[in-house]
Amino acid sequence: MNTPYRQPRPGHYRLPSGIHIVPQDETAVAVCDYPLRLVRLNTVTAHLLSLCAEEHTCEQLAQAINIPVRRVETLCDQLRWKGLLEAGSTLPPPTWPNVSIVVPAYNRARELERCLRSLFTLDYPAHCLEIIVIDDASTDETSSMLRRMAREAAARGLEMRVVCHKQRQGVGISRNTGAEAARHDLIAYLDSDCVASPGWLRELVPAFQDERVAAVGGMILAYDRKSLLGRYEDVRSSLFMGIQPRQVRIEGPLTYLPTANMLLRLAAWQQLSGFAPMTQGEDVDFCRRLLISGASMRYLPHGVVYHDYRTTLGAFLRIRFAYASAEAPLLQRHPTERRILLLPPEQAAFAGTVIGGAWGILWRYFRPGMRGGDQDVGATLAVALGGGTRTKARGTGLGQDIGRGQAPSLHVLGKGDFAALLSLLLALFLILFGTCKRLQKVRAQRVSIGFLAVFKATLRGHLAYTYLLSRHLTRYYTLPLLVVSLLVPPLFLLASILCGVVIGIDYWRLRPEMGLGWYALCSVLDDCAYEVGVVWGCMKHRTWKPLLPVIKKQV
Repeated sequence: MNTPYRQPRPGHYRLPSGIHIVPQDETAVAVCDYPLRLVRLNTVTAHLLSLCAEEHTCEQLAQAINIPVRRVETLCDQLRWKGLLEAGSTLPPPTWPNVSIVVPAYNRARELERCLRSLFTLDYPAHCLEIIVIDDASTDETSSMLRRMAREAAARGLEMRVVCHKQRQGVGISRNTGAEAARHDLIAYLDSDCVASPGWLRELVPAFQDERVAAVGGMILAYDRKSLLGRYEDVRSSLFMGIQPRQVRIEGPLTYLPTANMLLRLAAWQQLSGFAPMTQGEDVDFCRRLLISGASMRYLPHGVVYHDYRTTLGAFLRIRFAYASAEAPLLQRHPTERRILLLPPEQAAFAGTVIGGAWGILWRYFRPGMRGGDQDVGATLAVALGGGTRTKARGTGLGQDIGRGQAPSLHVLGKGDFAALLSLLLALFLILFGTCKRLQKVRAQRVSIGFLAVFKATLRGHLAYTYLLSRHLTRYYTLPLLVVSLLVPPLFLLASILCGVVIGIDYWRLRPEMGLGWYALCSVLDDCAYEVGVVWGCMKHRTWKPLLPVIKKQV
C-alpha cells in the first residue's frame, strides 16, 4: 500500500528538504541537493523562501515582506511548480461549484452499483451534483439495476440521469455523450469499476479556483489488496500517478491523467470537440491535445478513488496487452511524440560500464555450467546460492556440493576478472570526472559547496540514469532478449541484470505488500504482456515506430 504524501497544512507553503538558501552579495542562490542545480534568486524571492523554512500562508508571507497578497500567491505558485516550494491543499472556495459526474458503463452491473453507492455518500453538497450514467448498450442486468438506483438517488435528494446507447460505442464516445448531457461547468469522470472516497470532489474541486487549470486528476489506488495481483497493481498500475503533486507536461515526467479519476472544465472539452473514438488510450490522446492547446493540468495525490483491477492472471495479462496496443494508434495521431532514448555520453558510459562489468562477472561465473548443459546450469546456480564448490558425481550429470567445511581454494585472476575490475575503475573515474566538472561550474557561480556534496549528487544522478535506462530497455525488450538468449546464452544474463536493477530498486522504492520473488514474477509478466501488445498494435496499424526510439544525447 502506498503511503500518502504528507503535504503542508491547507493553504500553507514550506521549503522542501534538500534545498538551501545561500546568501550571495545582495542576492541569494537556492541550492538543490538532488538533482544538483543552482537557482539565482532576487531579493524578494530569497526572503520569501527563507521565511518558508517554516510553514506560512500567503497572507503571512505578504505581511512579512510587505507586498500584495495576489503577487505572493502568484510567486508561490511559480516556485511550487519549479520544485522550490511545497504547497498544502488549496483552501475551499467560498461556495462549492456545481459538478456533473459522468460514469460510462458496459456490462458491469455489480461494479456499477457499488460505484453509484459511493457517489451517494460523497461529502459534497447534494444540490450541487448531477450523476450521469452512460449505458453503452449493456446486455446484463445493468438496465434494471439503474432504474432501482435512480429511485434511491431521488430519495436521497440527488439528481441521477441515465443515457442509453442503442449500440455499443466504446468508452471514448460514452464520455462524450456524458459531457453533452452535462448541465454544469465542471465534469468529473469516474469509471464504473471504481469506488470514490467520501472526500473525492471536496479535495479536487478547489484547484479550479485557478482559472488557468483546465483539468485535475486524483490518486487511484487498488480496491482489492488481498490478492497478489491486486497488491501489485496498487503500486505498479499505469493508473497510479505517484504520491506527490505534479504538473502534467508534454515533456514529462507526467504526461497524462487517467480518466478513471479526472475533473475537467466543460469549456475545455468543448474546445477539443471531446474524446477520440478509441477503445484504449483515449485519455492519453485527449490530454496531449489539451496540453498542446496551452491549458494547465495538475495531478494531486488526494481525491482518492479505488479501482477494482482484474486480478486473475489472464485478465491481468489481457489488460496490459490492451494498454500497450494503443501505442501505435496514439503515435499515428501524434507523430511528433516519438519515444526518446536519452544517451548522454557521461551517464551512458557509466551505465554501460556498470552493466557491462556485472555482465562480464556473471558470464565468467556461469559460463562453465552453461556450456555443460541444463543440469550444470542448475548446479552452478546452486553453488552461487549456497556458496560451496562443485564437482561432478561419477556416473551422473549432477553437481554435488562438497565444499561444506572446507577452506576455499585460491583463485588466480584471469582476463575476465581484470576486465570486471577495469569496468569498476572506469565507473569510478566517470563519477570523479563528473564531480570535478560540476564542481567547477558551481565555483564559477561563486557558490560554496563541498566536494562530497557534489560527489554524492553526481553518483546519485548516474545511478538514477542507470535505473532509467534499464527500465526503458526492460519495458520494451525483455521478451525479445529472453527469446534470443535461447540461441545466445549470454543475453539471458544481460536480461537478468537489467530486470534485477529495475525490480530491486522498484521493490525498495514502492515497498509492495508481497515478497520480492512474487513481485519479480509479476513485473516480468507485466513487461512481457506489454511488449506483445506493442507488437500487436504495430502489426495492426502497420507501423514499427513504437518499437524504435529516437536516440538523443540530451533533451
